[in-house]
Amino acid sequence: MSKSTHEGSFRSALAYSFITKYLNIGLQLISTIVLVRLITPEEYGLYTIAFIFMVTASIIKEFGVNNYLIKEEKLTQEIIQSAYGTLLIISFISGSALFFSASLIADFYQQPELINILQLLSLNIFLAPFGSIIDCLLKRELNFKPALITGTSSQFISVLAMIYMAYCDFGVYTLVYGSLIQAVVQALLLQFYRPANMPLMPKLSQSRKILSYSKFVGVYGIVGHFGTYIVELLSGKFFTLELTGQFNRASSTASLFNKLFTEALNPVISPYASKLKRSGEGLMQRMRVIIILTLSCAWPFYAVLGLCAEPVVLILFGEKWMTSSYFLQIFCTARILSSSVQTLEPILMGLGMAKALMKIVLIINVLRIFISILLLQYGLMVMIICTSLTLPLLRMSLFIFVLHRKNLVDWHTYLSWLKPPAVLLIASAAPLCLTKLYLGQNWWQSYIYLIAAIIFSAILWLMLLSKQEDSAIVIKEVKSKLFNKAKK
Repeated sequence: MSKSTHEGSFRSALAYSFITKYLNIGLQLISTIVLVRLITPEEYGLYTIAFIFMVTASIIKEFGVNNYLIKEEKLTQEIIQSAYGTLLIISFISGSALFFSASLIADFYQQPELINILQLLSLNIFLAPFGSIIDCLLKRELNFKPALITGTSSQFISVLAMIYMAYCDFGVYTLVYGSLIQAVVQALLLQFYRPANMPLMPKLSQSRKILSYSKFVGVYGIVGHFGTYIVELLSGKFFTLELTGQFNRASSTASLFNKLFTEALNPVISPYASKLKRSGEGLMQRMRVIIILTLSCAWPFYAVLGLCAEPVVLILFGEKWMTSSYFLQIFCTARILSSSVQTLEPILMGLGMAKALMKIVLIINVLRIFISILLLQYGLMVMIICTSLTLPLLRMSLFIFVLHRKNLVDWHTYLSWLKPPAVLLIASAAPLCLTKLYLGQNWWQSYIYLIAAIIFSAILWLMLLSKQEDSAIVIKEVKSKLFNKAKK
């Protein structure tokens, strides 16, 4: 496949992925603004605990099988059938484990309601193989249009159902049934996009070969997941469900940029990196532009969100969620540090370096779990500050070490890529910081000054972004394409 064909496929996939993500975020934002006013923080905290265990079972269910299909250079029908069969068996085991362990988890948290919630959510695990292999095969070829249609449609139906159930006072089951409805609808819709090489019947002949690679991805996912949610798990047990709900709301808000940008970009980068590797074309030269542009948007976003945490929480969620604004400020600082290497994860995964990724995730998350348990006696805020602000620096160092060791890019070069985003970060934060210093602690209550500072930050960001060499090239290309379309 030619370079121009690769670039065309990448751009098309990227466009569909971003459209899908933005439509889903819009729907999610609408539902969240409604639901947080009808569902209590305690109910969100209860669902958070159940959701963590459900996602754990989901990661075990997949166990890196889909990633194996994406990175495999020669994908035969036998391998696809074996992947399908492997996924069916692991899903059955994982879903059954979640279903039958529900009572143990409920006893641990002393929340009997968790039994019904977890058993209902386990149905998601049983359903997953019937759509995930289809979705994976389509994305391997950078065909993201079906994901746009099925993902948005299932999300829309789920949001409508949840808003109705919340008004009917379903409580925490609003979120449970909403998750189930989305999973069922998406699995059904994906059947209309079955590729020609999607088998009807599973096999297990190549399962050992698949699991020999995917075990690294599976362990990477499981350890990473528990490390990410260890504070919520401990908070649900040793603090209160309300505090767990507040913490989770702050974490979800801090991940807004990931939902707006990274989660749309990363699913495209991994198969794109794999395709470039199969064709023998250079990768890091192309990735440099993506990394710089991503951070040039991410760092200013987190800076502004962290500085405006209180008004953001008040406007989006209401006064009963204001406690989450303190957590949000910490998370935004942590995201600035962790996002510096976030784009590298799908690149290394697409290049088949799951073992190296697993080691990094294992080191970081074992430390996160250890530090969280060690600091439990000092309170939730101390745990969050220590884990959120120290471990991202170690994670960044480990990623850059792997890049250097694999001869992808050296330390000095990668750190030089971070200079343009750092300039934008300082420029974007400066107007808000100066306004805060001038007006004092409750500065954001002067809405005229707040809006003026945000507008000034946005203008500074746009001016400096347009002067970046990499940004200028992308902007020029976009303008050229729009102009050519307009002429036609």
